[in-house]
Amino acid sequence: MKRRLVITAATAVLAAAGLGAGLGLSGGANAATTAPVTGRAAAAKSPGYVVLDCSFKPAIEPSTYVWTCADYGTGIQDMRWTSWTAHLASGYGTFWENDCTPNCAAGKILRYPVLATFWGSAAVQGHPADRRYAQLTLVFPGNRPPVYGPNGTVSYPLTQTFATNYDHR
Repeated sequence: MKRRLVITAATAVLAAAGLGAGLGLSGGANAATTAPVTGRAAAAKSPGYVVLDCSFKPAIEPSTYVWTCADYGTGIQDMRWTSWTAHLASGYGTFWENDCTPNCAAGKILRYPVLATFWGSAAVQGHPADRRYAQLTLVFPGNRPPVYGPNGTVSYPLTQTFATNYDHR
């Protein structure tokens, strides 16, 4: 019960923040895809909201989502989605990243509990009836991953937001 309250409260905060940031704004439509939509709600009628992973594969409510491929991989896994609407998708699971220490090939995969919210709106190139989320905000309720800044500074922010619409190619 306590976990559900925390998730509900965090989702409400993220929703309010997302609405304040202008959920209806379109991002660039630079993601070309013809792959089939996957996930629990793949059979749902269009228009649908999808996320595009680093290989431009669209998915609805994916249990795993990778947005940084190759050596310095990052993603979320074991996701349980509590909401998937035209305004935002929210859920909880595990954030993971390769620490690339001493190098990316020999790096360790670090994992952190996370509350995740996809939001924003952008076109899905080649699929005019579908839209994709343009942003991903992560909230770390426990341990947090380090974020490295200029001059070697390190911080451990409670939240991180990523664009999901950059060109991975």
